[in-house]
Amino acid sequence: MAPLRSIAGKFVHAAFTVQSGHHHATLHKALPASTSETASIHSLSEMCRLFRATPENNLYLAASQFGRGVFVNESVPRGDVILSIPISSCFRDDEPPDWFARFTEDDDVTDYERYDPSAWAIRLAASLIDMELDGDAKTEDVKRGRELWKSLLPDKDMLRASLPVHWSEELLLGTKCTALEVAVDNAFFSRGNAVMAISDKLGQFLNDRERFDEEELKQKCHDALDMVQTRACRVERTCEDGIQWGPPLRVLAPIFDFINHASAKTTGKFTANAEFGIEGETMGDINDAKLVVRALKDLTGGEEVLIDYGDSARPAWKCLNSYGFVPINDPKSDIVEDGFVENVAELWMNGLRFEVDPHSIPFDLVEVAGAQTMLEGTENDSNEEPLSPLVVKAIAKRSSEAALHMLLVSDLSDGEDTPEYRHSATLSALLRKSQYQVLDAFTENLKSIIF
Repeated sequence: MAPLRSIAGKFVHAAFTVQSGHHHATLHKALPASTSETASIHSLSEMCRLFRATPENNLYLAASQFGRGVFVNESVPRGDVILSIPISSCFRDDEPPDWFARFTEDDDVTDYERYDPSAWAIRLAASLIDMELDGDAKTEDVKRGRELWKSLLPDKDMLRASLPVHWSEELLLGTKCTALEVAVDNAFFSRGNAVMAISDKLGQFLNDRERFDEEELKQKCHDALDMVQTRACRVERTCEDGIQWGPPLRVLAPIFDFINHASAKTTGKFTANAEFGIEGETMGDINDAKLVVRALKDLTGGEEVLIDYGDSARPAWKCLNSYGFVPINDPKSDIVEDGFVENVAELWMNGLRFEVDPHSIPFDLVEVAGAQTMLEGTENDSNEEPLSPLVVKAIAKRSSEAALHMLLVSDLSDGEDTPEYRHSATLSALLRKSQYQVLDAFTENLKSIIF
């Protein structure tokens, strides 16, 4: 078990931090594709050549503990480049297709829209749809590279099944995560507006071509938005001195988007070994820049490349909502940054909801538990600190009950027995397991205070 942190703030104890009431770039791990591993190895090298990415022959796709991932053929020293791909070979949110811009009332994208998730996601999704319409790919090599990249993407139905925004209410409730339910409710309406925005402009462009009926058109928009949601990343436009000279750029970078997530904030088995950023940009000009992945430590041949997707990948429910997978976290691993929270679980006490992690106790939870002990006639001496043994026991008891509740779930029955439904149900169960692990570690650490 990881060493427990000392408590910061007013109440000092050897095990937990009593918190006050307050509690980077984003990406996704793709689902396994149907392409064979051997074909994937050759395809990745070919994509590097077509997209002018370097090095050309040191990366390959293979099965990993996360499903499928990017591995290095030969060792890479710490600080060296693992992958460098020109921004010009990527899909960019500031370069929507002509048909999208043509039917936009204001061709100039405002700074607000640069930061608004719906606006930039819509522009990137329009670019993906344009690719299917044989739109402009800048060069023949990039066009061929995108076709090859597309052949390695996850099955659209399985990708759809991985995102809670498409789940039934029963599947969603099965996660036993209120925060996810609220996030999905918000995402549902945002997604509807985004689909309408793209389908209206695309419908005007297609006009009498009748390439898609209305429902098929909407499904194409959903598929494109699913891809953007799970594979795009955000990069900052900054000078060498770190000063931001423009709004962030969102890109969908082939090859790079196959790299899996692992935390850079913890130690142990599942940790990031690489980082990424934009290099070669100049003030006001990012066209000649490159998206570069560098090793955070020495990588050996055959090792998988792992990067931290950032705040959108933690806690686990947010990662599932954003990217369609539940991250592998060890709640007993060490945290390399004081006060950092990798994962949380919700804990209800006396009708109030709290978020807890293995190494800290919300201050409000201490107050509620203290009030409960008073109501039960077991109140502490007035001079005793709020985080007394009685309060700790009350919280530990409730946490243990909540952990058990995560294991007790009725069989899901509203879906067909399909691979897609089973995949959704598995993810729902994995999130419950993730919360159980947090609550279990939280309870054990509480018990270590009083025993």
